[in-house]
Amino acid sequence: MRKLDAIWSMDKKAVQSALNSDISKGLSSAEAEKRLKESGLNKITQSKTITFWDILFEEIKEPLILLLLTIGVIYSVWGKIGDTITIIFVILTVTLVEVYTEYKAKKSIESLRKLALPTTWVMRDGKAVEIETSLIVPGDILILKNGVKISADARVIDASGLEADESQLTGESMGIAKIADLMPAATGLHDRTNMVHMGSIILKGKGTAMVVNTGMDTELGKIAGLTQEAREPKTPLQKSMKQLSKNLIWIAVVFSVLIPVLGVFRGLPLKDMILTGLSLSFATIPEEMPIIVTMLLGLGSVNLSKKNVLIRRTQAAETLGSVTVIATDKTGTLTENKMSIEKWAAKDEQLLFTIGALMADVAYDSEGGFLGDPMDKAVIDKAQEMGLERKEILNRYKLIQDLGFDENRKVFQSLYQNEGKTITVLKGASESIFSMSRQDDEMENKLKESMSIGYRTIAVAYKVDSEKFFTIIGLICFDDPIREGVKEAIANSNGAGVRVIMITGDHASTAKRVAVNAGIKVTGVLTGDEINRMSPESLSAAVKKYNIFARISPEQKLNIVKALRENGEVIAVTGDGINDAPALKAADIGISMGISGTDVAKEAADMILTNDSFTSIVDAIQEGRRLYDNLSKCVKYYLSCKVGLIISFLVPVLFNMPLPFSPIQIIILELFMDLAASTSFVAEPAESDLLKRKPRDPKESFMNKNMMTGIFSGGITLSAAVLAVYFFSWFTTKDLATAQTFAFIIWLFGHVCLALNMRTNHVPLTKVRVFSSRSFNIWMSGVVVFLLIALNVPVLSDYLKLTPVGILPVICLALVAVLATFWMEVLKHFKKQF
Repeated sequence: MRKLDAIWSMDKKAVQSALNSDISKGLSSAEAEKRLKESGLNKITQSKTITFWDILFEEIKEPLILLLLTIGVIYSVWGKIGDTITIIFVILTVTLVEVYTEYKAKKSIESLRKLALPTTWVMRDGKAVEIETSLIVPGDILILKNGVKISADARVIDASGLEADESQLTGESMGIAKIADLMPAATGLHDRTNMVHMGSIILKGKGTAMVVNTGMDTELGKIAGLTQEAREPKTPLQKSMKQLSKNLIWIAVVFSVLIPVLGVFRGLPLKDMILTGLSLSFATIPEEMPIIVTMLLGLGSVNLSKKNVLIRRTQAAETLGSVTVIATDKTGTLTENKMSIEKWAAKDEQLLFTIGALMADVAYDSEGGFLGDPMDKAVIDKAQEMGLERKEILNRYKLIQDLGFDENRKVFQSLYQNEGKTITVLKGASESIFSMSRQDDEMENKLKESMSIGYRTIAVAYKVDSEKFFTIIGLICFDDPIREGVKEAIANSNGAGVRVIMITGDHASTAKRVAVNAGIKVTGVLTGDEINRMSPESLSAAVKKYNIFARISPEQKLNIVKALRENGEVIAVTGDGINDAPALKAADIGISMGISGTDVAKEAADMILTNDSFTSIVDAIQEGRRLYDNLSKCVKYYLSCKVGLIISFLVPVLFNMPLPFSPIQIIILELFMDLAASTSFVAEPAESDLLKRKPRDPKESFMNKNMMTGIFSGGITLSAAVLAVYFFSWFTTKDLATAQTFAFIIWLFGHVCLALNMRTNHVPLTKVRVFSSRSFNIWMSGVVVFLLIALNVPVLSDYLKLTPVGILPVICLALVAVLATFWMEVLKHFKKQF
């Protein structure tokens, strides 16, 4: 399509003709698809597609992998070429498996982000439809309303009280009124009030606009220029794992040098010691640890998506396990957001529902149904029952000006022309409307009665021409039932040490009623007016006591979140409106609603609930805890094997004995250790007591006392089993090949049993079933099959320096491995009893 100049100076018909579109119906689907091919996706920057080869190249460039490859090359100088080939093969095998797993995790996260892409409402084929913002094309008709983030540059066609925040483009912090009138061709960017631009946010009012430019052709695109999308930064846990790996390298290198040096001093052959040192460094360098974290976070994001939670920022998946407070709103999160009118009080029923239907902020969807606020839907339905059709009402009342929503007073205001009179109508928060209206004792009593029950109540009022005060028409009372599963989810949160608080703009009585029904502990209700009279210190004390906050403004919500964080809480906050964005950003985890959330709220959030349900938050917290739990188990097992291997070599050297493994055997052991650590623990299901524990302290070091104890106890257990079998065999047979074969077998069985015992930290294996993990079963089967082949295929057994042994010794060694690690299960049972 040809580029249009000074479109702000063209009238509506000229715009329609120039863009070959229809102001009322928009484009056809076929035409939109055709234009998308011409104009391209509506994006400022194109994010780089994740490929397997990119990740492989990135991984091979890692210093740890390069160090391992260097070891393989040096090994070839003194070792056999076959051993060198084996080393290179093991490095490539482990690397490829880990790269493929990381690739799958990153692709999964990428696909989830596509699900979380912003959407917008446009007119297509004469109907309102929701599409991804990237699919917008020139000629599309945007539907503008409060909270919408503009996705392209567009010419305003209709505007009712429309106001936009263009600070991202112009730096102007104040809202700019938008109109449909013509502008002179020479009008500068800042003064084009009949244009809306990509990146702007609709603050109030409603209207439509025809898209002029998309993607890099927009004003924002021109400013962005050659800017490229930055890579997502590493999470704190990913950074700490990488740093831990670097620190552990030195430990691995020290022992890889120390053991051969001690061996030489004890009279062992220099060549053998050099090869042993190289093999040990190959087996003990922890090159996989940073990758393991990425895989866990990726898998966690995928699992969360199955529970209606989309992770926008990877760090959120990591932080979930530390959440101590959930600050939730009420409508649609704790409740079903299916408003039903329970009762009403009116001076004139027909007028009450006529004005209610007239001011309903709804549109028609592609199936012909209503889209919009559930209360507005309920009002329209009730009006229809009374024989009041909205289309007929809109014909009688001509809109003069839509003054939009007053966030402070929480009321909608509009001006209409009817029968030659100018009528100003109000709808919204009853106390605000009563303060603007004539005294009406009867209606005030009705309002008090409704509030005492806890119904959500709105008032409707009007005034004619230049009257000073409004006249109350009536009240409409709504009820919204608690969502299924919310009560149980809140009980689970309390059991997990996570406090649930409600922050709502509704009345105190309504908030209290919903809290009681939902199972939130009610110690009183703190209102916005009371918070206004508090000092920051008083508020910090109050948020420790109160769980219900009512009649709260966006600024007060932000202050509550700040006070909770200053008290040391890790807080997850829900929000759906444009004014919730500051609180969402201030929270440790900002959670936006996928259905009712505005574009601005979704952009500010770390997570999006695709079903708007509170139960999904609790599911997310459980998944966050599972992720951290599995990572700690994985690292504990992984490092236990490294410690066990070092001890298994250090002790014989100190006692002037032959080493328990040949260099090639060490290399093969590395293959099984790494593959197990990288895959089996990642998919481990949550332990049954996961939601009975207190939240994890985010300040606590990952390598804490419990972790260090687990690593060394596991390493000592594994090495003790290996050395006991090795020493017994050596002293009874004086045959090094047989002793090393027995040590090799007991190591394979021992590290399998160690992994099984480390699958759970608190719950005994008998409670989760030993063979309940598919990934563990596959890995264990692989170990057993490999061992049987290695012992019975002469070519392989000769290469690995193994001697043939009967099936009975193999079974006995398997039993020894089980008995050697059995103390871990006994300890879990003992802890359960006490």
